[in-house]
Amino acid sequence: MRPLLTALSALGLVFLLVACGGDDQSSSDTSSASSASSGPLPGKVRDVEPEPVPDLTLETLDGASIDLAKQDGRVLLVNFWATWCAPCREEIPDLKALHSDLKEDGLTVIGVALDRKGREVVDPFVDQHEINYPIVVDAEGTAEAEFGPIPGLPTTILVTPDGQITKRVVGIFPTDEMRPTLQDMLDASGPA
Repeated sequence: MRPLLTALSALGLVFLLVACGGDDQSSSDTSSASSASSGPLPGKVRDVEPEPVPDLTLETLDGASIDLAKQDGRVLLVNFWATWCAPCREEIPDLKALHSDLKEDGLTVIGVALDRKGREVVDPFVDQHEINYPIVVDAEGTAEAEFGPIPGLPTTILVTPDGQITKRVVGIFPTDEMRPTLQDMLDASGPA
């Protein structure tokens, strides 16, 4: 059993490095990381057996609290990312657009930054990229462990209005493919 777990862990690490274009977690130079890879892997939506969203309260960069278990009626799009991850940087404009377009309908986009250096690197990155949705720093991996496994970055988890995790996407969130699904979920849940 242990050799299997070791092999699976190694495979997950390889996927993470390939998906993110390298392992330089301190780099904020987007051009070198992007040009070093042959391009980000597109995300594939995977339906999962429904399970309750973790009973977890997340603190955002601006000091607000988001109690995940008390988001009834809202669709949550929880995006695990890092500043050093090229595919993560690539999907940010689409996530910003989703947040702007669907926030009033009941969508909450939450970015969970897994940078080990924490706010030191995340704060300036968020300001520079004018990210308009709530960002949480998870340098210790608490949220990651609760939502796990997070096999690579970016990983996005979709939570229904009744608090059930139903979809996972490893790789860039396919906004065009998922926008109708999100809209259907929001329409079915009624006004936010």
